[in-house]
Amino acid sequence: MYDIAREQTPDEKLLMDLIDRSAGAGYNALGLYLEHRFAYPSAPWAAGPGCLTPKMAGRLSRVAAERGVRLIPFLNTLGHMEGFIRSEGGQWLAEAPGKGVLQMCPSRPECIEFVSNLVVDVLQSFKDEWVHLGGDETHQLGECPLCARRVEEVGKEGLYVNFFGALCRQVLDRGKRPCMWGDILAKYPGSLDLIPQETVIFDWNYKNAPGKTCEMFQQHGFEVVLSSAVRSYDSNWCFLDETCSLIDAHREEAERFGTVGTLVCAWEFFGFSQFASVLPLIMAAGRRVSSGEAWETALVAEGGEGYAHAAKILGSRIPRMSSFLAAGGWRPLRECMAIQSDPFSLWRAWREEACGRVGDAILEVLGEADEAAGLDSPLEFPLLFQFVCVEWVRLAERAAIRYAAGDAASAADILAEGMCQLMRLRPGLERFAEGGGSAVDPARLDASLKAIERACFCLRLTTGASGARPSFNTLTQVGYLPGDQAGWRTEGPAVGRTARG
Repeated sequence: MYDIAREQTPDEKLLMDLIDRSAGAGYNALGLYLEHRFAYPSAPWAAGPGCLTPKMAGRLSRVAAERGVRLIPFLNTLGHMEGFIRSEGGQWLAEAPGKGVLQMCPSRPECIEFVSNLVVDVLQSFKDEWVHLGGDETHQLGECPLCARRVEEVGKEGLYVNFFGALCRQVLDRGKRPCMWGDILAKYPGSLDLIPQETVIFDWNYKNAPGKTCEMFQQHGFEVVLSSAVRSYDSNWCFLDETCSLIDAHREEAERFGTVGTLVCAWEFFGFSQFASVLPLIMAAGRRVSSGEAWETALVAEGGEGYAHAAKILGSRIPRMSSFLAAGGWRPLRECMAIQSDPFSLWRAWREEACGRVGDAILEVLGEADEAAGLDSPLEFPLLFQFVCVEWVRLAERAAIRYAAGDAASAADILAEGMCQLMRLRPGLERFAEGGGSAVDPARLDASLKAIERACFCLRLTTGASGARPSFNTLTQVGYLPGDQAGWRTEGPAVGRTARG
């Protein structure tokens, strides 16, 4: 399943190639996760630039069928409706405006009609027997006044099952089979008695194989698809060991329980994360699941020996070297540099490791990986990104040291070197934006560069100043205002040690 909902703009050729490659890797289905990135005829106001169109979906469905690959639409119809709600014309859908905008209201008739029309649009465009209705992570159930009153009568479970029971029956009435994620159904198992048994439950777990919930769903008469994921969404590239173990565990459980299939999800390719960089791994997973091919062999077959070697360094060796980059965190490099657009927060959090032996070791193995990957590798950008992050933190530390020594002008010059390092990322970001990836990531880079430029400006204002000066940590905070000696708008202390002399 390819997540096109989050800033992806794949053209028809890219998706055709993906269908062909999926078939060659042993997959018999490709899911397209849509949310608001489909041009629904019933909601034209939500169709942003580069979204998938009904005509494209029809052509892709026909080509997929010729290749022996099912093309399955994945919607979300209750939770994860933020793309609609945050668009002009969709604000009225929100369950609880002002309290988060992830979920639509399941009680208001106009909201139910809106979602029903989305389902009709998709059924008319895609040709597969299945349509996935979503249903995961509906954490705002019962927050609006109308829903709160209904919860008093039927509980959150009743609120949920009444909504999805009707939606599943709508799909069945049109001769198709509804699908749902299993997390909320597992939370409210009483709801299983009111969901049509023809519904296929996609039981997802990205840490362990969900054997217990799979067994429960099957005991209630449902067909189950066990759903794993490549661990790219929570990492700086992808956690390779965790991905392989997770997919293997789901494969084994699927065989043990005789499920109708397994799914490999690929989520959230934005914030300096690029789909092409994990595509060989996704295809290797197809080989592994469909035929039992060894991971090493499959990775080499799909990406080449250089890719396989570099992937082990990025996805296994580096996370084991650094507690900051280890699995269990949340994409710390990407969060600081791209999502928050605050490169100084990365310096604060990682300076101890990046400026010491850990940083030396990371730079060394990145050089090894770069040599192995070769030119035009899918891993070219993630390798460069991690290199730039280490170099940036080291330059920021040098600037802090010069500032502490009273040389603010030199500190500003060193930060300007840091800007040059970050600008090395621009060609890769622009290339992927033109090729169907995030069109916003180049602007995220610009925001990080502006944060450094602003810090340079503040540093130069202090040149020649005597007496009290803001600390480097204070001066580089997002909320710092020049001349504010108390740093009222800054957040938190520096992370790690003071600058070295």
